[in-house]
Amino acid sequence: MTTVPAGQGLASATRRVLADEVVDAIRTAIVTGEFEAGKRLIEDELASQLQVSRGPVREALARLGQEGLIVNERHRGSTVAKLSAGEVDELYSLRTALERLAVEWVCRWATEADLAEIGLVLEKLDTLPKPLTRTAVANLDVEFHDAVFRAAHHERLYRAWTALRSQISLFLLQRGALRADFSTTWRADHEEFLAALKSRKRSSAVKLVEGHIEGTYRRVLATEELQSSE
Repeated sequence: MTTVPAGQGLASATRRVLADEVVDAIRTAIVTGEFEAGKRLIEDELASQLQVSRGPVREALARLGQEGLIVNERHRGSTVAKLSAGEVDELYSLRTALERLAVEWVCRWATEADLAEIGLVLEKLDTLPKPLTRTAVANLDVEFHDAVFRAAHHERLYRAWTALRSQISLFLLQRGALRADFSTTWRADHEEFLAALKSRKRSSAVKLVEGHIEGTYRRVLATEELQSSE
């Protein structure tokens, strides 16, 4: 480990950077499914695995709790969150409102370079290992929509999206939100989405994104109905 010269400011900055790295590592393990819903996260074990002290781990768990990825309970510790039906409803309604606004702003303000960046995300599908996994496509889906929000050039809207983004990843992985035939349909669905943005026709683009998100929500409801009947 690199030795940092003495000085309170530099030391504080180093601790923040280390905590950020720990947050990223644990978040990745959750959204990729390595840490499954309900898994108990023990500070000592995580610190050992990540080769850090317990301080950055404790800070990371607190921050991930704020993101909604972890449930932190006094005297019971931390566990990976499992989205309830009510939380799914809230995510669906909030995401719809945010993405509707994002699409309107993209149609008004996005540059050709912004739209090209969104297209580059679609091309990444060809570079993913085959056969395509639900986790890989879910992560690419979030990256696509992240590019849409960036293209809106609306700073406060993007901050609102980033606060929701990790839970959207969890939503896609835990609740059957992707289509069953995602490996063959995901790209075409999102190419249609991008084409609507390129048209700059706000009403049609908003209608398409609303249908896009509603389809995701309906698949979740269908999965829950199937599970409850088993």
